[in-house]
Amino acid sequence: MKFLVINIVFVFVLVLTTKATTGAPADATESMPTRATTGAPVDATAGEAANAASLVKVASHPIHDGRINSKLFGNFVELLDDVVPSMWAEMINDRDFDGIVPSRFFYRGEPNVYLDQEWEPNETWRRKKDNPFCGTTAAQLTPVNGKATLSQPGMYVEKGQSYGFSGWFRATTTVTIQITLKTLLPNGSWQVLATSSETLKPSNTNEWQKISTTMTSSGTSDRTVFELIAKGKGELWADQLSLMPINHLNGWRKDVIEALRPLKLSIVRWGGSVCDPGGYRWKDGIGPRDRRVSFPNKVWGRIDSNDVGIDEFIQFCRLVDAEPLICISFEDGPESAADIVHYCNDAPTTEWGKRRAENGFPEPHHVRYFQLGNELGGDDYVSKCAAFCKSMKTADPTILIAASYPSQRLFDLVGKDIDFVCPHHYSPNLQEHEREINNLINIIRSTPGCEHIRLGITEWAFTGGDWGNGRARLQSLYSGIYSAQYFNLMMRYSNYVVLACRSNMSNSFEGGTIITRPGAVIKTPYYHTTKLYADYFQPVPWEMNTSPPGVSTMACVSEDGKTMSLFLVNTTRQPVDIRFDLSDWCNAPSFQSGAIIRDTKDMGQLDIINHWTAPERITTVPVEAAPTTLPRFSTTVVVFRNPNFK
Repeated sequence: MKFLVINIVFVFVLVLTTKATTGAPADATESMPTRATTGAPVDATAGEAANAASLVKVASHPIHDGRINSKLFGNFVELLDDVVPSMWAEMINDRDFDGIVPSRFFYRGEPNVYLDQEWEPNETWRRKKDNPFCGTTAAQLTPVNGKATLSQPGMYVEKGQSYGFSGWFRATTTVTIQITLKTLLPNGSWQVLATSSETLKPSNTNEWQKISTTMTSSGTSDRTVFELIAKGKGELWADQLSLMPINHLNGWRKDVIEALRPLKLSIVRWGGSVCDPGGYRWKDGIGPRDRRVSFPNKVWGRIDSNDVGIDEFIQFCRLVDAEPLICISFEDGPESAADIVHYCNDAPTTEWGKRRAENGFPEPHHVRYFQLGNELGGDDYVSKCAAFCKSMKTADPTILIAASYPSQRLFDLVGKDIDFVCPHHYSPNLQEHEREINNLINIIRSTPGCEHIRLGITEWAFTGGDWGNGRARLQSLYSGIYSAQYFNLMMRYSNYVVLACRSNMSNSFEGGTIITRPGAVIKTPYYHTTKLYADYFQPVPWEMNTSPPGVSTMACVSEDGKTMSLFLVNTTRQPVDIRFDLSDWCNAPSFQSGAIIRDTKDMGQLDIINHWTAPERITTVPVEAAPTTLPRFSTTVVVFRNPNFK
């Protein structure tokens, strides 16, 4: 993701009936850029023109001999602010007591309170750099009147759900440790939702000991306070505390995985700016998570707990049925790049394969996709790529290597060694993206030894650097409509564009495919767009003869020629009447299925969002027959059947 160093905190409250400050105005003639291959935006009268020229006519042949790859509908997990924490099941913040650096940005009118919660101060505990279990600091509890307390507010617990607690402790005398989840009632009293007690006896060598317990909540509250009470006379040290619902999936929130799995993401990229220029080191994020040292995110701020590393990311990919694409840190050098290939793919008999097995993964991860750094280019980058390719291919000759920003020099020097070049598209200008795709295709075709190279758009969205309302629009209907047009563009060039990773997976300063808070998930307009295309696309890109003005269209056909999916994106503020002519493909096609993504209240406003009180304001609705009208600002897919195709 592109980044800016900004020290201003923006507070954003989206008013559903107002205009955004960027992009197209929400007036009576509002429209968006239409089908990229036309190279021109829709005219102000596009709604009326579309009604006059409503024919949707397909050709008799494919666009080219390539195939549409499901990896066009991939996504991106970046160590950026709350992208990972918003999906990870850990409930305790600052669990290593090394401190909190609050996020510099937030939206929807409130700070990220559940992400940046701090331990509440009181006289019975302090941070101390005295033989911590991990990192630089531990909590030292000194009882006052026989009791010392640690507490952290802002948690969500659910009635009937069990929660697993663990922590590392050392003590000078026998101590009773009581763990409590409680919530404040309107009358000022506390309701205990769950509690458990354990006794810790001091070891002869004052070593750290792990305590684990499970407790079940008797109620539901999003204002739960976690409390640890130490009862005794001596001092107690605590470090690496953890609280997770026991229904987590390899550490990931169950509700998040259940929301993402239907997207059929196919490929998910890991890395981004924390790798370059952020200085991330993958070797610090493997092994027991309680032994991992947290680190400051140099690019985006905050302290990253390092709970999620390569292994956890790959587990996430397996849970959502996606292949992992790992962006390596170029600053870390070619030897480290080879090591991560060994770690991921070696048998458990080699040095790095054995390390992986010791960390709980005896079977190889079989990672195929690796990228050489993030958003890098220029002569220095190009001159170093060959060494990376050599070391990584020596480790595993079967891997596929993606370069970062493409250039003619990159093609000339390492074209034979790489499999993909990866521009990033952060602009609403579809014509600009199409020009770059065509330029890169021309370079591939004209550079000897590069005919095998394909394009991977490893980050894209209509903005990557706007803040305030400009970025918040990533949650809006505008984003869904833009993304559908972008999918149409990539599908048209699917003989060269074979994978893409939209930025970002979750939250991400309002840029996520989903938005989460404790106990809840919102599916954004982009979420619905991705699911629509992933569910209904066919592999053969088919040529269109006629499309209504203001409607971005894409046809695709099954390998056996018997099924056609037609995607139609109405980019205007007017409904568009349509009629289908599929005669060049089939004389008597039958309607099979279809769906429409739209604003359920049909307000004709691009800045509508899904939010906590209306999580399905923009949603996908099935259609029972071939539509004759495209609702304004909508994305439609219609599936036809041709049983007589030869």
